[in-house]
Amino acid sequence: MLTPTHRKKIASLYTNYNEVIRPLISEIEARQEVFPAPLFNEIRAFNDHIARCYLPDKSGDQVSEEIKKAEGHIIRITLDCFKYLDVFLHDKVKRFERNTRNIDISVFDNGSFYPKFCNLQKQAVQHVREAKKSESIDSITSLNMYQLAYNTYCEIEVLIDDKTAEIRWAKVRFTTKKVINSILWTLAAILSGLISLFLTCEEVKLILTGLVK
Repeated sequence: MLTPTHRKKIASLYTNYNEVIRPLISEIEARQEVFPAPLFNEIRAFNDHIARCYLPDKSGDQVSEEIKKAEGHIIRITLDCFKYLDVFLHDKVKRFERNTRNIDISVFDNGSFYPKFCNLQKQAVQHVREAKKSESIDSITSLNMYQLAYNTYCEIEVLIDDKTAEIRWAKVRFTTKKVINSILWTLAAILSGLISLFLTCEEVKLILTGLVK
């Protein structure tokens, strides 16, 4: 039997879903262009427990139990959303490191960029580590840590995105320098070969001797 207290709790769960989970799911879809199947399963389970609350033969205690289970799925959905986003942003940071391995990013912002980047990255990794430790013990603490990791990764993303133009220009300079060095090396190899040919080829020596005479 549904009581006003039960209805209030159900309304609170749906408020949480609309104000927290839906924006997170939209963020995941915008970034990954997919809807993860595990999230769909958790959402289905959440709504299934809420639907059972409205069955006419449910007692008050049974309704409370269904609401408690539904709340557990809300927490699980939120946890999974942050985990998906953390993994996505972690991979983005790793791609940035690979793409800039030939660029001296320590000179950006007069040397302040790289220490800040490393510090934020260290914080994000630590938050994820703490979240994983707490996940099976205290889901709320774990959720807070995953959210902290997400916020930190977002700071890193802003830091990286602000340097897009500088990184692109640095890549152009690096590529240009590499091409020039390659051309100079080729010319040097050709010149060295010609000199070696002149010094070792008997026919060339005879020609040169004839010219001297």
